[in-house]
Amino acid sequence: MIALVDSIEIHTTPKELFAWLGRLPQEYRSWHPDHVSLRVLHGSMLIVGSEIECEEYLHGKLHTMRFRISKVVPDRRVEFDVIGMGRGAFETQVNGDTLKFVAELDIGSEAPIIGLLFDYIFTWFFKKRIESMRQHMTEEGKNLKVILESKRPITIGQDLT
Repeated sequence: MIALVDSIEIHTTPKELFAWLGRLPQEYRSWHPDHVSLRVLHGSMLIVGSEIECEEYLHGKLHTMRFRISKVVPDRRVEFDVIGMGRGAFETQVNGDTLKFVAELDIGSEAPIIGLLFDYIFTWFFKKRIESMRQHMTEEGKNLKVILESKRPITIGQDLT
């Protein structure tokens, strides 16, 4: 599997961050200018077995992805399967009056030997796309920091620097 990980320190609480994640269908477009839509197909954002579908631009192309929530540790970690692509997680790690928000995305194959070959070829052919995904995750982290620390959504396309 190809592991993409991003983390950022945010002055907030796990409870506030998970409340925001619970409202993600309403917050999704303000999280990143490349986000188009997110809808819960059944269940809710933080319930195991729930299915979510989102549309967003990655490397300049519109993608539709479906997620299934696989594990929830309240105010700590939510894990999800990206159907047909891999898996991911959002985690909070408390550090005094801040928390570290960690976003993980593992894409590729878990097959023992063939998986390694697939991941090598995939990385070689799609290096720019993988870097674009890495950049997107970093931007999401920075935007989330602004949203949660300011207690307000950002305007789509707003310059955060």
